[in-house]
Amino acid sequence: MPAGGTTGERPGSNRRSETKSPGPSRRRSAPRPPRSRPSSRTCTRRCPTIFGISGTPSSPLAGGERTPKKGPAAPVSAPSSASGLQRAHELFKQGRAKEALALVRPLLQRKGEVDGDACALAAACLGAEGDYAEAARVDRLLCDAAPDNPQGWNSLGYDLFHAGDLDGALEAFEHAVGLEPTRASTYFNLARIAARMGDKSKVIEHFVRAVELQPDLRDRLDEDPDLRPFKDDPDMQGRLPGGTPTEDPYQEYYATRS
Repeated sequence: MPAGGTTGERPGSNRRSETKSPGPSRRRSAPRPPRSRPSSRTCTRRCPTIFGISGTPSSPLAGGERTPKKGPAAPVSAPSSASGLQRAHELFKQGRAKEALALVRPLLQRKGEVDGDACALAAACLGAEGDYAEAARVDRLLCDAAPDNPQGWNSLGYDLFHAGDLDGALEAFEHAVGLEPTRASTYFNLARIAARMGDKSKVIEHFVRAVELQPDLRDRLDEDPDLRPFKDDPDMQGRLPGGTPTEDPYQEYYATRS
């Protein structure tokens, strides 16, 4: 085997020259069979699934080029909704929410049907721009089209909460709980709403349930400005899993030291 045969590169085009031996006969070296080029891994790699969209080997891939097609060029057509949505998602991940929104807005409704993936991305773009009221309007499109989808109601509740519509957010999150009673983040957001409404019993009830479903949410009691006032509340601590007793165990010690 010639040196470098394992690199996968195509052999050079120069053919071995003929060698002449003394005498009337000539001997031609046998032609070397062409070595096939192994296909590039990049060309066969599929794009990661994004919002239910999966790339194909002929799609533009990260780190690679579009696979060329033989024959006459195909007529240029408008980008498909799948490619447009994927491009918008890439822009959103780069922090270019306005550009992503411009691409995704025409995809919200096509032929009278709501595209749930496009709605979710558009609402995220609007939220990133601080337009929570418009984001909630887009969320409602998804909720109306797919009322049994808990994610749509969670998104609606989140955007209404940040838009200042606590009653609307409460209704949306309660609807989401009815559809998916084991999502910890929904109870966490219900606790935040209760805190803004001044309902301590509901704050404790919802936050305790959130921690039961997802223990690491307990750290948010110290991080979230709406819930921080309840961090050292004895009723809250007494209800949390593994919480401290309601009574201070050092009370007698402090009394003797005073």
